[in-house]
Formats: sequence, structure tokens, C-alpha cells
Amino acid sequence: MSEKRTFGLKSIKVGDVAVDGGMGTTLAVLGVTDEGSATFTKGEDTSKEFFCEESDDPIETVTKKGITTLEWGIVDVSPATLVKVFGGTVDVTVPAVPVWEPPSSAAVIEKSIEVITKTDVKIEIVRAKISASMDLKLGKEAIGSVKIKATVLTPTKLNTKAYRIS
Repeated sequence: MSEKRTFGLKSIKVGDVAVDGGMGTTLAVLGVTDEGSATFTKGEDTSKEFFCEESDDPIETVTKKGITTLEWGIVDVSPATLVKVFGGTVDVTVPAVPVWEPPSSAAVIEKSIEVITKTDVKIEIVRAKISASMDLKLGKEAIGSVKIKATVLTPTKLNTKAYRIS
């Protein structure tokens, strides 16, 4: 079996989770990715040990999988993109000048995500909670970006893995 390496990005696409709770099929790029900002991380598993008075060794250990996340930044701050990652609304009272208005409370946004690297490694995340932050640089030598964090969640479709890498 040959080794497969990954670097660079062809695309990160986001879309609604399928109606049956599986991987979404209508996915689109939110905006171009800020260079060097994308990471896919499977966190370390954690263990909880249980002890008794009669022994210094644990009598039981329970292990939980580490949290898996995809983080990246985009440089598109158009109102249509901001509403996709933060929620809120786009006011089109003046059609030539759409305005994003943030939600009054944190939005719950769950999406399917597909990542394709320059080496054609594909990561498919069936269901992820999207949270975002804004870091708008205002100087001439920097670019503003929207930081997106997708936390992998258990799919609602039975017998479906949370993510796949091919």
C-alpha cells in the first residue's frame, strides 16, 4: 500500500446536512481560505480512572474519544457569507447595498463539510457545529478574516460515521 500525504487545499465546501441525517450533497465554498489557516485535528482521547481505598491501582478506567475539529479562515466578509457562519439577517432594503445584521443571541448552525486537499485527500464531515469569530484587520498590510471552527458531532443517521478520510 502506498503512502498518502496531505498539504494545501483545493476546497472547503459547506452545506446543509441531508434530510435523513447523513452527509449533505449540496455543498458550496464559503469564500477563499486565508493562507495557512486550515487545520483538521482529532484530539487526544481522555481517560477517567476510578479507585478504591484498598488499592493504589485503578479498579476501572473509562475512555472518551477526543474532540475532532476543522478550523479555517475565509477572507470574504460579504453579508451573504456572514449570515451563513454567524446567523442573523441580511437587510436588502436598499438592494445595491445589502447589510448584515448579527443575531441577538448565538446561532446554532450545523452543516456537512467536505475538504479536498491539493493531493486529493478528501475529508467528509457528516455533521458539525459551526462557530465563527471575526478578526478584521484594518491596516494596509493585513487582511481581515472570518475564523470558522467546526466541531464534529455524532450524525443523526443511524450506522453513519462522524467523518471519513479517503
